Amino acid sequence: MKETTSFALSITPIRAWTHIVDLAAFALWHPSYRFRGTAAPDATVGLTFGLLKGELPLRADARIIAYERAHRLAWRTGLGGVLALHEEYVFDGAGEQTQVRHMIAVEGVLSPLGYVVRRGLRSAMRAQDAALIRYLTKEVRGSGFPVNRHRRRVRKAQLVPKGRP
Repeated sequence: MKETTSFALSITPIRAWTHIVDLAAFALWHPSYRFRGTAAPDATVGLTFGLLKGELPLRADARIIAYERAHRLAWRTGLGGVLALHEEYVFDGAGEQTQVRHMIAVEGVLSPLGYVVRRGLRSAMRAQDAALIRYLTKEVRGSGFPVNRHRRRVRKAQLVPKGRP
């Protein structure tokens, strides 16, 4: 079973990709994924994710299976050949517009059970995508501190004697 969503971002593909490969930052935006380790080609990283709306945390190893700069990041995790989860983010675009495709595939002997939870998976993917959009929008805006783009000469404080305005 495979589910795919897509959405547009107003940032460059390299910038979007850079934020996605920062696996530690998933804790800042993703509703249920917490990674341990660094993304690299063929790397194995730790993944904790919550089932049943986060009530049942599961730990597994995830193997990075696609690591293409500014284009794609994918990983696979699961329970041997019984159940495997393949998740992928693909970035297409030019300039300041990026089209993001998010795909999750359930594979293995128990994959037919994925059809039972298909509606919940779609809903979870939409929530993940919305959280990513909010996070990236905030990151693009910066840290929240306004930048003074006008050069102003700093005036030294002048002491005014009492009695003189």
